[in-house]
Amino acid sequence: MKRYLAIALLCSMSFSALADRNFYGILSAGYVQNEIEDYELDKASYKLGIGYEITPQWYLEAGYQGLGEESASGDPGSDKAEFSSLYLSALGKARGQYGELFYRLGVMRVDADIESASELSCGSEVVACTIGDSLLAGAVGVGFDMYVHHSIMLRFEAEYIKGEQDYSANAAYIGVRYNF
Repeated sequence: MKRYLAIALLCSMSFSALADRNFYGILSAGYVQNEIEDYELDKASYKLGIGYEITPQWYLEAGYQGLGEESASGDPGSDKAEFSSLYLSALGKARGQYGELFYRLGVMRVDADIESASELSCGSEVVACTIGDSLLAGAVGVGFDMYVHHSIMLRFEAEYIKGEQDYSANAAYIGVRYNF
């Protein structure tokens, strides 16, 4: 996870150095409900992203999402899980007096790492097991960027993610968008 954060920060600094007013950065926090096979994890989530305004109606956005993490407590029967993703999305937008309404269509690489002491459906058997996969997923979402200042906006967003191995997630975020 630390390498993803380092890559995101490096990209952010590179894009801001270009001083092109079409770039923006996103920092959001929220809540996510993950489900894969027989395992569910509902936790806090965050999103770091960089976007570019291609035309007045279209954005291209890429970033990293922490989709929830649970640490094993050391008790017998406790689980350890982490869901994260890299994403690339196209955003269609409509600008208004108070902000920008947008919808999101994207692709993601979701990393699902689970060490479960409870029973999961692993293949044809139901046993305690480990899942460690990178999954391809699609995302759809809707949101609103509300004007606060000429370069700062508040972002409200909800998205649905569906991927391989019956992975799905519902997420809601509140964040800040900064226009470079």
